[in-house]
Amino acid sequence: MKARGTRGGILLSLEPGDDAVGVGEALTAHAELLEGRVYLELADRTPFEVIQAVHERVAAAGGTLVDVRPPTAVVQARGETVIIARTVRSGARIESSGSVVVLGDVNAGAEILANDDIIVVGVLRGLAHAGAGGNEKAVIWAERILSPQLRIGGALAQAGGDDAAAVAGPEVAHLKGGAIVIRPWNVIS
Repeated sequence: MKARGTRGGILLSLEPGDDAVGVGEALTAHAELLEGRVYLELADRTPFEVIQAVHERVAAAGGTLVDVRPPTAVVQARGETVIIARTVRSGARIESSGSVVVLGDVNAGAEILANDDIIVVGVLRGLAHAGAGGNEKAVIWAERILSPQLRIGGALAQAGGDDAAAVAGPEVAHLKGGAIVIRPWNVIS
């Protein structure tokens, strides 16, 4: 069995030969990964006992098994995620056919361009364009969004005022009704 993170939780992909005991032990050892939404992709001829073992472990961890996909499920191809493990300096331009994750700040004068999401574990002061290929479900997430210009899909937002002290904690920018909305990460919209 393989596991990988998705936007909405975790995807467990069963492999031929996985049995209920082995899968159950592996999931019990990593129960913290099962606390949210769990998607299950079956292998050819997956025994029901294996599916039942996954469901029991997910429920015991407090998660929800939200989707079981057949082995021939077609998944939309996505670009690679680019991870930058440093601050992006002024004048730099980072591009990705997938998402961009910056483990640091994005300084003013830098540009981040991604076909999917942009995640900045720091302060975003440079230009950010998520969903550059037309993906209107893309988001921009940062510890602080202080960028003079954000783009998501074809929408554009420019800084309007200086309310830097108004928000404490991470922020997310997304499209709502065709306009870019920035909200605190912990507020549901």
